[in-house]
Amino acid sequence: MLKPTLLLPVILLITYNSKAQCSSNNYTLSYDTTVHASGNSLYSFSFPRLNPTLGTLTEVDITTNITLIYNFKLENGEANPVSNYRVKVFRDDEINSTALLDPLTSSFQKQYGYFSLAGSDGISNSGPDFTQQGPLYVMNQKSTTYTLYNTADFMGHDSVQFDYTTSTYSAAQGSINNNLEGSAQDAVNFRITYKYCPQAVLAADITSFTTNKINDATIDIKWITQNEKNNRNYEIQKSTDGKSFRNIAELASKTGTPQTGAYNYSYAVQLADNNKTLLFRIKQTDANGSVQYSAVRAIKVNATANEQFKLYPNPAKGATSLIFSNTKHGNWEVNILSVSGQLVKRYSFTNALTGNINTGNELGKGIYMVRIINKTTQEKGVRQLIIQ
Repeated sequence: MLKPTLLLPVILLITYNSKAQCSSNNYTLSYDTTVHASGNSLYSFSFPRLNPTLGTLTEVDITTNITLIYNFKLENGEANPVSNYRVKVFRDDEINSTALLDPLTSSFQKQYGYFSLAGSDGISNSGPDFTQQGPLYVMNQKSTTYTLYNTADFMGHDSVQFDYTTSTYSAAQGSINNNLEGSAQDAVNFRITYKYCPQAVLAADITSFTTNKINDATIDIKWITQNEKNNRNYEIQKSTDGKSFRNIAELASKTGTPQTGAYNYSYAVQLADNNKTLLFRIKQTDANGSVQYSAVRAIKVNATANEQFKLYPNPAKGATSLIFSNTKHGNWEVNILSVSGQLVKRYSFTNALTGNINTGNELGKGIYMVRIINKTTQEKGVRQLIIQ
């Protein structure tokens, strides 16, 4: 039997010979964890981001391998026999993270039947009007891989957190007058793989390179060099995706060829930078045209309402809690939308960190989108909500 457990992440490192431009063979770094539970759970776990000094992150692959075991009991409630009962088992998975632009979702379903059941005999869980099935391997090591190319938010010296929601449910077809009871157990392996190009050439003369956020509007960039040379040029380059860098400033080497050079630059955060991870590096060009690059440094600019917004439990059968922020009270408008975008319910919360929705009384079974708006700052967030 599968028991509720959470295994600590395991690190896997595979290194290949890399071409100069990293056009085909990447270095890869992987972390994974495995969870065992009841088919309807919320997990939170974190993995280290890719250290920018290792190189340029070109791709992030997130892979799930799911084994789902399901048992169900089905009893006919009709006075007459029903010969065409079918049971569909549904599985939904959702991955949320501050590093993701949108949640990663997947859905799977499998049908069992036909079941021919006699008319109801009035005795529960027995007789020719009743069937019990299982254990059924609805999913057996089913693998799904999501490939991400917007990689900047996966680079840094801290960790990236993931919220993983699983939902398993079933429905009977053939007659609406039936009693269906199901139970699930699952094992999910979650793996994140970083594919990156190693820094082919590092500027050996740059002995210290730091970036620090002074406030929400300014980032302080500093570096120190040894063996300074005349007619050397330094370009400060910025990237928001981890692959394409653009020049934001140029500084000439200190005159007089001092042995050591100290440089600093204040970068003014742009509106387009908000809610992004910015990557900085120094391009060093000598008088003879030779080019070298520093290591990459990552800075996170601001945090959006969507990054802090959480729903629990999800899937829900009764009340659901909305966590707007862990630190900042706000005035929030909450809209519940159908999957087609139609407004179903609207709520308002004043000076709140959290809110509650009694889903059992106000919303029918199904999938909804919960959209929040901070009435003061106009920050927005959105999450999927499943009502069982």
